[in-house]
Amino acid sequence: MTRLLGGLAAAVVLLASLAAHADFHVVSPYEIDLGELEIEHNGSDSVDHRPFIGGQQSYTLELGTGLTSWWHSEIELGFDNDPSMGQPTVLTQVVSENTFELTEPGEYFADLGFYVEYGQSTTRGAAATSNQITFGPVIAKDIGRTTHTVNLFLTRQLGPDQTSQGLDFSYAWQSRWNLWAPLSPAIEIYGDTGTLGSAPGFSRQQLLAGPVAVGELKLHELGLGNAGALKYEIGWLFGATQATATGTLRWRVEVEIPF
Repeated sequence: MTRLLGGLAAAVVLLASLAAHADFHVVSPYEIDLGELEIEHNGSDSVDHRPFIGGQQSYTLELGTGLTSWWHSEIELGFDNDPSMGQPTVLTQVVSENTFELTEPGEYFADLGFYVEYGQSTTRGAAATSNQITFGPVIAKDIGRTTHTVNLFLTRQLGPDQTSQGLDFSYAWQSRWNLWAPLSPAIEIYGDTGTLGSAPGFSRQQLLAGPVAVGELKLHELGLGNAGALKYEIGWLFGATQATATGTLRWRVEVEIPF
């Protein structure tokens, strides 16, 4: 209960003072490692014959650590391109990400966390994008040798370059079979309904799903040090609606270094 109240209080402070750069990664309430420095890279590249959808790319570089045993914080640089405007891949956001573990693992039926992300736009002129805040619960449940994680997020645009005045709802799901630490199979789903109250029809919403490989390797096994780990994820997401690219390659690499 103390952890729950502390996490909620910290989240309220961040929501009051901040305002998200979205990438393909399912946030877990277990991603809090006190005493470790994490260097992370996420990326995605879409494939589609339509010029305004195919070729969309997104990359992030992140640096994070556990601030407490229940609060993990990261600073992220987000890079994107816009094929519809012929824009090259440029730095578009500086992001603060915060994950709070609200319950002890196994304490309740499911493990609960809360996520808050603020993205400060770095773009100007015709290509300017709005600042954003994203927040919502992250929920995980172990069933036998499988782990199931869901994210339910709301996003609100802020600042003078808003294109929407409402809350955007997005969701993400991962079901992973913990077969072998260096390589485990998973299925992921990512969706975005658009602005609540004025969401487009299902065919015009974003929806992707596909297989993902997830693994963790100890750095000493790779000859890269005596401690720490290398984590990776790589997958292919199929577009399930007309508004989504036919296919998207997504990857994530993270190095954890104890200090």
